[in-house]
Amino acid sequence: MLRKIFVCALTLTAVICLVGCGEEKIDGTPDKAVLAYAEIAMTGDSENMSAAGFTENDRKEIRYNMARTFIDALSGVAPLSQSSAEKITQIYFDRLKGEVKIQTTLKKNDPDRPIVTITTTPIDQGSSARSAAAKNEELIALIGMVGKLKSEGANEDALKENADVQNLAITALTKYINNIQFQDEKTIDVLCNKVTGSDGKVHWAPVDSAAFVDFLTGKK
Repeated sequence: MLRKIFVCALTLTAVICLVGCGEEKIDGTPDKAVLAYAEIAMTGDSENMSAAGFTENDRKEIRYNMARTFIDALSGVAPLSQSSAEKITQIYFDRLKGEVKIQTTLKKNDPDRPIVTITTTPIDQGSSARSAAAKNEELIALIGMVGKLKSEGANEDALKENADVQNLAITALTKYINNIQFQDEKTIDVLCNKVTGSDGKVHWAPVDSAAFVDFLTGKK
């Protein structure tokens, strides 16, 4: 389940696959842009969104995609309502916001391909998986509850509207989230290029967005 959740951060790559630009005036600085990408990928928000050309619609899309990931991750156990998915998404982003510290510095101030150094504590997927494998009484109880209700004729819509099912699902997922572990502080250099942001202006962005997110989520 945690693996599916971490993979959702890759939806960022869809947001930042933007159109390359020419010699137009660049809005913002490379270090602030990279910081925005990192923060919005890990916490679903950033005070530096404008430095990367993100709009409010981008923020909403990332949060919506994460909510859908929680729905998909739990689908084999219980149907999660959209409202419950949004609640657990907020819990997830709040946990990472409270744990992950991100710093960026401009390493190479190149007019076409600047390099930004980012320092953070990436997710430790191995430790997180082992921690999450520990007994989750709430998840076991949820499986039993859903099985009983289904045997009594409850369909997916009824389970989504059942407050006991939804509350227990949120509790079980929260336990998974609280088991996420983090690595010691690590550093990576991020090569940037010019892109046209969602706001229609020219900004800096990581050249390899997939590798960038892999670093943050501990895939590499």
